[in-house]
Amino acid sequence: MPPIFNNKILLPLITIMVLTGCSNTFVQVGSMLKESIVGLPGDNIPASEIDSSPYSSIYAKVNDTHQVYVLLALVEAPQTLPATTLTQQNAELKWISSDAGMLVTRNSRLLKTINLYDGNRVSLSSEQTDPLVLGLHLASTPLQWQSTIDWQPGYHLNYQQLSTFTFIADETLLINDKPVLVKKFNELVVISNLNMEYSNQFWVDKSTGLVLQSRQKIAPNLPYIDITLLKPYGFGDMK
Repeated sequence: MPPIFNNKILLPLITIMVLTGCSNTFVQVGSMLKESIVGLPGDNIPASEIDSSPYSSIYAKVNDTHQVYVLLALVEAPQTLPATTLTQQNAELKWISSDAGMLVTRNSRLLKTINLYDGNRVSLSSEQTDPLVLGLHLASTPLQWQSTIDWQPGYHLNYQQLSTFTFIADETLLINDKPVLVKKFNELVVISNLNMEYSNQFWVDKSTGLVLQSRQKIAPNLPYIDITLLKPYGFGDMK
């Protein structure tokens, strides 16, 4: 079974992070970059260790590979927002695994990946606000969204996507040994230029709209990735 992430040296990854962060306002999460990279490998981490850790964390799993315990390295504000207005829903979060992979998410929406074994989402962008950011738990949130996706390997650039969200059911998830009430939504994504469609699933906190678990296709011809939010970042602690 292949690993989730390519086993490459860490220096290029750190360099990429520094260079991509220079043009935006971003918040470095304490001095934990080293701890994030050296962080614990996959499998199940005891709930007590997750709770006592000062670092935000997720589980990530690509298709049928082992899940990986991934720590938060950077919190970055979109160019249109000052850092003081960041929330769990609108911040761009950069997660680094112990084997040098990186995921970039916004309320668990996968925006970009680096160093994944099968291929990478290079970017996901839109001129519209993502319904995940607005909060799918709200009746006022639009249920259609247009976006543009780029991915590799190959030169797959500027493919237009149309997303339609559908409420599936109220469910209870067990995350870090704690039951949480959530709303499950399906996102049907249609890429008309490729005559292709696929579906993502999101489990949304009923009270806050925070996405606690998701299953998303990395790109139309790449595998799915499952992300479970174990410990959200405490935005009130940002300096």
